[in-house]
This record gives sequence, structure tokens and C-alpha cells, in this order.
Amino acid sequence: MSRNKAGFVTLCQQLLALAVVLAVLVPASGVVTLDIVRERPSDGAAAPTPEVSGALAAYVREAQRPSTVATAPVDPDVREITLTPPTAAAARATGPAARLGRLSSGPVQARVTTRRTAEGVARVVTSTPQQVTGYGAVGVTWAHGEDIPETDLAFRVRTRTDGVWGKWLTLPYHDDHGPDPGSAEAKHARPGTDPLLIGTVDDVQVRATATGDAAVPDDMTLAVIDPGTTPTATEKAGIDTATMDGDDGSDSVENLAVAPAAAGSDAASLVSAATATPAAAVFTPKPVIYSRAQWGADESLREKSSLHYYEVHAGFVHHTVNANDYTRDEVPGIIRSIYAYHVKSRGWSDIGYNFLVDRFGRVWEGRYGGVDRPVVGAHTLNYNDYSFAMSAIGNYDVKQPSEAIVEAYGALFAWKLSLHGVNAASTSQQVGPTMFEAINGHRDAAKTACPGRYLYARIPDIRRIAAQAQRGWAGRQLESDLASTPHPDLVVRRASDKRLFIVPTGGLSGFAAGTTVSGDWSDADAVQVSPDLTGDGAADLVVRTASGAVEVHRGDGEGGFAAAGQKLSGFSGHDLVTAAGDLDGDGRNDLVARNSETGRLDLFRGRKPGAKKPANSVALAKKRTLSGDWSDVTDLAGAGDLDGDGRDDLALVSGDGTLAWARSTGDGYADPTPIQVSTAVQEVAGRGDVSGDGVADLVVRTRSGAAYAVLGRGEGGFGRLIGPFPALAKASGLIGGGDVAGNAMPDLYSFSGGRLTLYSNRGTFNAGAPIDTGVTATDADVVLSAGDWDRDGNGDVILRSAKTGRLLLRRGDGQGHLGPATVLAKDFSGVKLLAAVGDMTGDGWPDLMGQPSGGSMRIYPGRGLDGLGTSYAAHSAISASRQIALGRYDADGAPDSLFRKGSTVTLYPGNGPGGLTDPTRLKLDLSPYDWTVGISSATLGSRPALLARRTGTGDLYLIPATASGFGAPRLLAQGMEVYDLAG
Repeated sequence: MSRNKAGFVTLCQQLLALAVVLAVLVPASGVVTLDIVRERPSDGAAAPTPEVSGALAAYVREAQRPSTVATAPVDPDVREITLTPPTAAAARATGPAARLGRLSSGPVQARVTTRRTAEGVARVVTSTPQQVTGYGAVGVTWAHGEDIPETDLAFRVRTRTDGVWGKWLTLPYHDDHGPDPGSAEAKHARPGTDPLLIGTVDDVQVRATATGDAAVPDDMTLAVIDPGTTPTATEKAGIDTATMDGDDGSDSVENLAVAPAAAGSDAASLVSAATATPAAAVFTPKPVIYSRAQWGADESLREKSSLHYYEVHAGFVHHTVNANDYTRDEVPGIIRSIYAYHVKSRGWSDIGYNFLVDRFGRVWEGRYGGVDRPVVGAHTLNYNDYSFAMSAIGNYDVKQPSEAIVEAYGALFAWKLSLHGVNAASTSQQVGPTMFEAINGHRDAAKTACPGRYLYARIPDIRRIAAQAQRGWAGRQLESDLASTPHPDLVVRRASDKRLFIVPTGGLSGFAAGTTVSGDWSDADAVQVSPDLTGDGAADLVVRTASGAVEVHRGDGEGGFAAAGQKLSGFSGHDLVTAAGDLDGDGRNDLVARNSETGRLDLFRGRKPGAKKPANSVALAKKRTLSGDWSDVTDLAGAGDLDGDGRDDLALVSGDGTLAWARSTGDGYADPTPIQVSTAVQEVAGRGDVSGDGVADLVVRTRSGAAYAVLGRGEGGFGRLIGPFPALAKASGLIGGGDVAGNAMPDLYSFSGGRLTLYSNRGTFNAGAPIDTGVTATDADVVLSAGDWDRDGNGDVILRSAKTGRLLLRRGDGQGHLGPATVLAKDFSGVKLLAAVGDMTGDGWPDLMGQPSGGSMRIYPGRGLDGLGTSYAAHSAISASRQIALGRYDADGAPDSLFRKGSTVTLYPGNGPGGLTDPTRLKLDLSPYDWTVGISSATLGSRPALLARRTGTGDLYLIPATASGFGAPRLLAQGMEVYDLAG
């Protein structure tokens, strides 16, 4: 990313969310500062910036303005002066071993004296005056392994300018600044003071005092640091985090205008002229950060092999204890001095802090590795692996922090914590062995004054700003859409020929709440909705009155029916009047009715009205009695074509609750065939594909009162029940209505107590007919629905070759078809538990996660058509047979994963770019299923779901995530036993 890339926040609306009533500044009476002789700014006053008012005005103004920054790396000069002799072993050390001991060379340039104090004898080491060149900083370190409590050692420093010595002032020493014990970085770290900026002076002198039983440490050295100079340029912050989630940066601060609030108005009345889309408002505001290059970091100094990632559970506020009256232009040099002291003198692998903020409110990148990544620093002893830190440049034990500093902390911590799934308002975060709040001062983790009493007093404001700013995870969640609808889909491979198919889902079959159909139906004894009887293309209503008469009420095509009906003759002595559909295939719909005395069915064929009758009237041929005994039937419904022969069939319920169907023969019906269902049936309604798989189904109401669909399997076969449908829970007297709502899905009516109610189909479905992708994947051993890998708007698929171990990308067209294979990555044959996990890194591109043989679980950052970025550890090795990516499961914003081992299922919550955190075993029984795939929400909600195939039956179930775990499995489809891979 170009360093002169401008930017800052997403939307004005997001900035407004940060509005807080900041605490009144504590009076700074009695403030003592270290006066330094400074370099003057080279370019005078900073360039003017646009007027900004309202929330976070100080921070926004600073984020918009350019700064004088370095344009080339600088290797600071660190001169080490020996104050006490090294140990014999350290003196002999050479090569890498020298880092464990002596850093200085030459004779001892200090004298040791003793004096009596109230605590006993104190040993005092006083350096000889040392010349200072450049804009200096100093610090004192000593031999590795000599860890002395800060209560036993005290340091003072004074400077001389133009022959005059200043006062002795404290050189801060905190024994809990540094890498965690046991870490690779700690193995060569030296104890020491904080670095102290002394400015442009002639000479410097330090004094170390060991009290009580403490001995003067070996190999004590004074580091005198010249940060050096570099060519400069005027630029804005080089890291625009608004571009890290795939945005184009159009919502950066340079495009932001904030109107002043009218008197008495609230923050919501402020308006934004930003051009970003409204959807961006759901994300946490994204700060701009000055890059390492902009403070002149020499990347050759840091120890590249020590770069380490782990987890972020909390953030810590620090201060550098430098002077507070530095200029804007001096900041890059101050940071270079801290960097040089941490690396060259303390022996750390890099600068200790993840971020720094100056008194003007500018945020600077600290430790290398990515501002959005969980880089382990050296800032808060014992808690570095689980946290990050930003240090305010200055001494805030003697000076109030500016409002820009407080606001910068709030904005940066809100964004950084959101990346790692941490609620900034959390008061209970597990950070290593201890519970902390999400945002803390350093003193909350150790016996230290850091970050100074005045900055520490503002931490409640920082917490409030960050909590109000947060809007959740900035990355995209698990994507599973490959075909036809925005709902998640499943990619499968047919075992017989290795052909890939897409099984689409459509939001789950269901019906809307009932609406009463207008009209007076109080005289009706029974009703049926029939396909068009009147010739106008709309479904009609067949009514049998209490007196036994039969009428047809014309449909209006929108679910309603005419109040007046046409009376039909020939139905006297009949019940179970039923809309049979087009029984004989002549294009006219027919009716059947049961003779109440004989129990036999009579057929009333539809025919074209005669010339003397209105064209839209109903005409029926003379009844014809059909064979068979239907006297035990309690409910009868036209069911549409159940066996695929082009003729409409009947569905029926017998007195003992048996469900059956009768095949049309063209001039009658075959004997009913029972349909095996798991419960006794009360009513049946047909005529439509409820599940969305292209085959007609039946809707039944069981004797328990619940309504289900019986899956049709074609050719007269039927499967299991799907549902129940909550909207139909009280819908007695079910009637098939065909497609009334106009969404090509079957609607239903109910008739009870003289009330006719329409239940419109929502237009959604369970699982559609499999779509042939056009691809044969003979060599694949893994198939993954990768989300929109190339960001062209369509879902894509990744396959792994069993022979070569290559990952192959096949780009989707949004309709279930896949394009030619392109090589995405090589050497993945040994990677187990491979899964497509959504945008884990927050950069806008979907990622993969897997575990190389014998290694840790790793994130493989997606780079679209450019393949994969450098992988990094997401968690220590996980023993499991399958990883099931979930996306956002626990609602903290970051993608999560399940891992299955036998019947045990374990949740590893996501930590944003940090990967996975500590596991929790779930009470979820997946033992009935032979494979399980994580998908995004089946209903386009906020929680993911699982698609699971039941072992031995091929039934596909949906297991939705809930706030407390997972819900009851819901049957989606059958026939999945023919597939051997799924993703």
C-alpha cells in the first residue's frame, strides 16, 4: 500500500457512534517536566485541514492532516558505555551467544561509591559524563538473567548544555516491561530502564543506586542513542485500515464532512457527505495509522525469525515516560530511538509496543507483523501472548493527555478489539492466567505507575468511546452461495461417475401467517380450491353448502373469490366433493364426489360450455361412476401428478389415519396405495412442490395437530416428513390451493367454522434439484465451497488433487456451473482438517484453514486469483477427524470452527485474524451422521447452520445454530447416499 494513501474512518455515521461526554480535565497544577533542547520543525506550522465539528473532532482533524515523515530507513547510532564489568562467561561469549551477555566494549567508565541510608548501605554507580550527538535518548541495561525488582534499583539522569548541568531527574525502571518469560525473545533479553528522550544536549550522566540487599548488576551499560536523520516528505498516514476489508477507501476521512449540530440536537442529526454505501455503517470505524516506514524503521535491525502471533483478548494502555513538549516533526525520531534501544540494547526482537500514539493524536505502527494481526509484543510481562498495547509518547504521570490522545485510543482499541472478536465493553476477559477488562492500564497487570496517573484516569473514557464505536467483525463471514438463490448451497460429488453437483437451498419451506379471505362462507359445509374451472386461468372455489348444493365461485387470481357462485347440478347425495384436476388430459379440469350411500366415486368431467352459455361458466359432463369402494375415506384431495405420467392423481386419508394415493388411469383411478409415514394423519392437501426439489409433495395435518409436508420422490414414491410448519399449527380443514400468490410455490387454504383463510407460501424451499456443474472431479479427495474467492459476485469451489496435492480453483457463474481449473496452491497433500473458513483475516478475501502433518492449525490467507498469502499459526495442533467451519457462531463477530473426533464435538471460538481460541466441548451429537458441512445461515439470519447426512439413509438434515447451542435437526432432502464427497 502506498504510504501517501490517505484515509481514516468509514462513514460519518460511524464517527457519530463514538460521541461521548468526555470527562473534564484534571487540573495539571504542579506539573514537572524534563526540559529538553529540541530541533525546530523544518516546515513550520502544519498544513491547514478542513473544518470538522461534532463527535471526535480533535481526532478527526488530526487524522485528516498530513505530517512530516521519513522517506528512507535509518539505522540509529547506539553507543554502549560500560558501567560495571561483565561476567567472565559473558566476556568470553562470541557470535549469537554474545546477545545473552555483554553488549558494551571498552573500559569501565563509571565509579562505584557507597553511602548509608535508612534501609542500610546503598551502592551508587555514577557514569562519567558522555558526549551526546544528534537528538539523543538514553537508557541503562545489564546482564541477562539478573532480574532485580524495581524497588531495589533506582536511576537518575542529568544533562549538560553550554557548560551548565541540569537537575538530576528520574530515569524510569519497570521490571515488568519486556517479553514473557520462557519465550524465545526472552532468552536473550536484557533487563533495563525505559528509554528517556534527552534532546539536543552536549553531555549526559546517569546514576544507578542499589539499595537493601541488592547487588549492583554485572555488565551494566549506558546506551546513548542518536536516532539519525533521514529525507522527509509531507504525507498522510500510510496505513488506511478502511481498505483492509476489501473496501476501495472511498470512506476515508478526506471524503468526510461533518455538519455542526444544531442547538438541542443529538448526534444522530449530524449528516455525512461521504459516498460510502449505508452497509458500511455496520462496521467499527477504521483508523488511519502511520506506518513503520514513515518513522524510518530499519527492518534489518529486527529479528525476523522471532515474529510471533498468538491471540488478542484485551488491550493495555502504556506511556513511554518521555518528555511531553516534543514537536510533531520530532516524533519519528523518538520512535526510532525507542526501537533502537529495545532491539540493540534490550536485546528484544523488535520494538515492544504494537502501536504508539503521540500527543497530537496520531497513531503509529509499532511492532512489525501487521496492524490487523495478533502480533505478540514485549510490553506487559506475562500477558503479551494474549493482548496488544499502545503506548502514548510522553509522561502522563505529570501531564494531562490531550483529547486527541484519548479519542485515538478509543478509535484504535475499538477497531483492533473488534478484529479479534472482543467486546470493548467486556469486563471479564481471560488474559493468560488472569481475568481483565477488555481495556486496561498497564498498572492493572503489574505494580507500576504506567500509564501515569492522568492517562490512567481517562481509561473509563477510552472504554466508553471504544464500546460505543464497535460494530462487530470487519471481515466477511462464511459464504456458501453457489446457485440460484442467496441462500447457502452444498457442493457434492456423485460416487458413480465423480461428477460434481450443486444442491441449492432456498431458505426452508414454509408458509406465511394466515389472512382471512373476504366473503360470507357461513352457509358452506365444505370447500375445495380447484384448478381453473371457468376458463379465465384463475383457480376457483368449489363450495358444498349445508343443504348439499354445490357452487363454483370464480377466483380473482389474487387468492380471493367472487361472493356469488354458479350452482352445479348432479351433486345431490354426494360428499367429499374434490377438485381432481385434469384427469383425462383434455385440458379441462374435472371434479369427483363420493356417493354417500354407495361409497363409490362419481366423476364429473369438465367440458367446454355450449354456445348458449357464458364463456366463463362451468360446464360438466354427465357423471360417471368409478370402480372401487371409497366408503372408509375421511379426507380426499386432488394431488397433482404424483408419478410423473402427466395425469393428476388423488390423495386420501382413511378412518384409521392411513395416508394413501390413487394413481389416475385416465378414465378412473387405480386402487389406493398406502404411503408410509411415521404418524397417523388427519387431513391431506396436495397440488405442488413444497420442498423445491422439482417433485410434487403432499401436505398433511397429523392427529396431533401439526402440519408437515410428505416429500415426494417421483414415480409415486414418498419419503419422510419435513416440518412442522408453525404458521399452519392451527389451520384445521387444510385445502390445497396451487400457486395463488404467484411465486411458483403452492399455497394453502384452511376452512373451519365458516371462515376461509389463505396461507401464502413464502416462496422459499428446503433443497432444490441438484444442478450439474459440468465438471468431473475424478482425482479430488477434498471439495470445498470456498465462498466468492475471486470477488466477482459468484461463489467458487476449491478441489484438492489426491495425486499431486494441488489446490484447484473452479470459478462459479452463480447458477451452479463451474469454470476451468486453475492452480491455487501446491503441496497441500499433507494438510489435514482443511476447510474454507470465510474471511478470517478481515482483508475482504475468503481464507482457508488446515493443519499440516505434525504441525499447528494454520490460517492460509486468501488472495483471490493470486492464490494464498503466507500462512501462520491459528492454534496449536488439534486432534480431530474433521474441521467444520461455522462463520460467526457465538455472535462475537469473529469466525468460529467446530472440530469433530468420533462422537465428540468441540467448538474453537474465533479470534479474528488471531485464529482460534480455547476450546469448549458442545452437547451436540453428530454420531448419526457420516459427514457434516458448515454453512451460513439457511434463512439469511445471523447464525450459521450445519448440513449433515445421516449414515445409512442418505437423508440430509439441517442443524441450525441457536443462542445456546444447536436446534433440532430438520430434514431437508433425501437421496444423498449417491454422493461420496461434500463441501
